[in-house]
Amino acid sequence: MIPLRLIIQNFRAIEHADIDLSAVSLAAIAGRNGAGKSSAFTLAPRFALFGDVINGVSMDNLVRRGAQEMSVEFQFEHQGSLFRAIRTRSTKGKGKSTLELQERVGDKWESRSAEKITDTEAVIRNLLNLDDETFTASSMILQGQANAFTGATAGKRKEILSQILGLNVYELLQERARQRANLLNIEIEKTKDKILTLDERLSHLPNKEDELRSLEELNAFTQKQLADKESSVRELEAKVTLLDNKQARCRQIDQDVQVIDQETASLQNERADLQARLERVEKILAHESEILAKSVELEAVKETMTSLEARKPELERLRRDLAATEADLHQMDEGLIKLAERINILKLQLADREKIKQEADEYERESGRLREYEEKAERWNLLEAELGSLDAQHAGELLRLDTEERRLKEKIAALEEQEAHIHDSGCLPTCRFQQAAAVAVAELPGLRRSLAELDCSAANALADLIAEKRREQQEIDHDPEEFRVCKAKVVALQAAANAYAQLAGKEELLQQLEQQHEEKLARKENSSIRRNDLHKQLTILQAALSPVPELQARADSLQPWAELKDSIGAARESSTNARERINAIDREISGKQEHRGNLLAERGGLELDVLKYDAINLDLSTTRDALKHLRRQLATQAEQIGGIKAVLAALDADQQERGRLAAELEPKALRWTRYQTLIKAFGRDGIPAIIIENAVPQLERIANEILGQMSKGKHYVRFETQRELKSRDGVAETLDIMIGDWTAERPYETFSGGEQLRIDYAIRFALAELLAQRAGSKVEWLTIDEGLGSQDAEHRSLVLDSIKSVADRFKRVLVITHIEDAQAAFDQVIRFENADGGVEVHVD
Repeated sequence: MIPLRLIIQNFRAIEHADIDLSAVSLAAIAGRNGAGKSSAFTLAPRFALFGDVINGVSMDNLVRRGAQEMSVEFQFEHQGSLFRAIRTRSTKGKGKSTLELQERVGDKWESRSAEKITDTEAVIRNLLNLDDETFTASSMILQGQANAFTGATAGKRKEILSQILGLNVYELLQERARQRANLLNIEIEKTKDKILTLDERLSHLPNKEDELRSLEELNAFTQKQLADKESSVRELEAKVTLLDNKQARCRQIDQDVQVIDQETASLQNERADLQARLERVEKILAHESEILAKSVELEAVKETMTSLEARKPELERLRRDLAATEADLHQMDEGLIKLAERINILKLQLADREKIKQEADEYERESGRLREYEEKAERWNLLEAELGSLDAQHAGELLRLDTEERRLKEKIAALEEQEAHIHDSGCLPTCRFQQAAAVAVAELPGLRRSLAELDCSAANALADLIAEKRREQQEIDHDPEEFRVCKAKVVALQAAANAYAQLAGKEELLQQLEQQHEEKLARKENSSIRRNDLHKQLTILQAALSPVPELQARADSLQPWAELKDSIGAARESSTNARERINAIDREISGKQEHRGNLLAERGGLELDVLKYDAINLDLSTTRDALKHLRRQLATQAEQIGGIKAVLAALDADQQERGRLAAELEPKALRWTRYQTLIKAFGRDGIPAIIIENAVPQLERIANEILGQMSKGKHYVRFETQRELKSRDGVAETLDIMIGDWTAERPYETFSGGEQLRIDYAIRFALAELLAQRAGSKVEWLTIDEGLGSQDAEHRSLVLDSIKSVADRFKRVLVITHIEDAQAAFDQVIRFENADGGVEVHVD
């Protein structure tokens, strides 16, 4: 990875910065404290790539104070391609974050982001093959964290070194090999189980073949018996068919006799109905005169009821009008009560008229006084603001005069001291020192005149103007307490003034309400008269309609007689028809009785022929049962033969399947053995252990080159990767750091702070170079943040020389420092200068 550009908006103390690193190789980063150097070069790239990178600090706290939106864009080159990561944060509402990863393709940026931020961060980690901790520990030496690697535990050191060397890929490869071996083992076991199952099935093959031959012989014998029984059944069926026809004729005769009996009974019932009808019509004809008289009376009753029914709508109308009049009277009573209440309220309000008027007059007087107070307060406040401005101008002028006077006095004192040295030095006039002193002496008179003639007129004029304004303010005679009391009194009298303004309208309203009350009383009287009149009409009409129920009852009793009037003519005709139909029925019954006798005689002759039917039918049933049994036996035998043949076909397929499975088992077992070898090779004691053992000497070599240069050959570093166990025999994996000098070796932790810092730098530079040499994750960037302050001048020079010596191994080496002589040691200096709230970056 090579950094190319940083574009920062509202990130921590930086409002805006656009930093182009494309032309930078080895540079110092300079600027005042708080300008944003560390934020730009250590936090901003990590934030853009990995997100929440500061422990204990939320992303909202990274947004510059006073702003609500922040963004960091980090452009870099990786494996020959250009990428940029853009991360934003907004504190509006519930807060919102975004992350976009893009790749430069031609002249356009194409997205490589996932749907979620966490998934996009995973894409970045996979692209770089680094997480934030390994990236920072290997390519950045942060302020106060130079010992991030050396100060870690032995296990943590080994973990960081493993990630730098990319050994985590072997864990993935081992896991994949283990998964594939497990899947293959499952397939092998399943194949073995299938072969055992197939062997068990194939053990039954000889028995099934013998069973098939026996069943085929039995099936042939059963088919011969079936043919004999079928011939016997056909002979018996012919005899039974003949007897069935004779029995069918007997049953038909029985049905015909039954039909004759039913028809005879039906005719007899019809004759009885006709006889009863004849008796009824003769009764109607006997009461003919009475029926006609009752019909005439019913017509008279209906005519009277019709005239009375015509008056019922009038009765309903009177009831509706009476109900409406009653409702109007009730509504009028409620309205009169409400009007009386409002009239009483208005009269009570108008009774306090004089008191309200007095309070309203007082309100007008106090309002006038309040306006005067407000005018005075406004003038007083304007003068107070003007005095504040004049006081600030006066203080500034005094400060300027004091500063100028002090400057002149200090310069005069220095020149006077230089003048005194002229007389005591004993130097020749041609001496450069004497010449410079002479120039200074010549300048003294002018400075003394400037001090004596220092212009104080502007300050005096401002003082006079301030005094004049204060006198003018005192003449206003503004009393804040009286102003407050007057204002409170006006507020208290406001309600009375408003009430008095409304009194004229309330008097007019009282007159209107009293007039409305009188009008409602008049309308109520008229409605009462109408109600009495309607009640009287209703009583008269109800009396006139009272006979209606009695007339209705009489009409109901006469209605049956009137209905018989229309049936007198039909009764005469029905009497004649009934007598004729009775005679015809008697003749038809006599003919049916004769036919019935003939049918019974024929049936008696057929009964003698069908006496043998039951015996022959029993023989047929027995023979058929035997035939069915033989057919079931034949079907069962055919089913058994088919089943055995299916079993034999399945066993043949099983035998072929067993051969195929046995052929597949051997190569699967060979592949499983190879996967076991890979699992062991990818394990901690396999290839990763070999790589670490080979990488540690390279790390020692690079670190010793740098450390020897820093310590003038005094110190060297050695890594121990194994340690003897104390509790039992054997060794444990570790990564201890041993430092040697001219006397002996001892652990890193026993050295002084300055010595540890140089050791930290040497190892961190070596780690950075080792990381830069990695295939697939080449980080060619080294940042050192304020790491020179604890070194003396001699060792600082050694550290700077070491930094320069490793610079050609990286594309970018950036050193953040506030020490000027350290900045001067670099050909390139990136200067941070604050301008208009943003940051201007200059590369010298």
